Amino acid sequence: MGKTGTDVAKDAADMILLDDNFASIVNGVEEGRTIFDNLKKSIANTLSSNIPEISPFLLFVILSMPLPLSTVLILLVDLGTDLAPAISLAHEGKEADIMRRPPRDPKSDNLATWRLISFSYLQIGVIQALAGLYTYMVVLFDFGIHPMNLMGLDSDALFAPATPDTQTVSEVM
Repeated sequence: MGKTGTDVAKDAADMILLDDNFASIVNGVEEGRTIFDNLKKSIANTLSSNIPEISPFLLFVILSMPLPLSTVLILLVDLGTDLAPAISLAHEGKEADIMRRPPRDPKSDNLATWRLISFSYLQIGVIQALAGLYTYMVVLFDFGIHPMNLMGLDSDALFAPATPDTQTVSEVM
């Protein structure tokens, strides 16, 4: 006990109750479980955006398709769309059954489990990547570019950075 306990008892204790109220232990466990749950949600949200961000680059390298967004634009999208949801997930309230759950096993129930990683990358990430690719194709189709015409569009390194042995558009004109 923090107020009535002796200094020897405080030194030997794993936890000291500053207000001498045992209900503080329950409140501390509840807050710790809430923080743990919110961290898992925030990690899942952050991991799920990696697949949609790398898939355009893979399509660029494998199929020679033009990039929908440059690297700088992807960084700006990250700053604009990943920061606010991660902060809001970190401050989300507790779940209704948080104190009815059994205590977690510290050896098997970590913040980043294989289940969380596979859910974030293989399920949510793939769905987001397919939705982004579909939107890219729809926009290009609206401008008269058929999606099948994109394959190999950059086979002549048209969208590659200029090298000393290639001419730029301003040099041609």
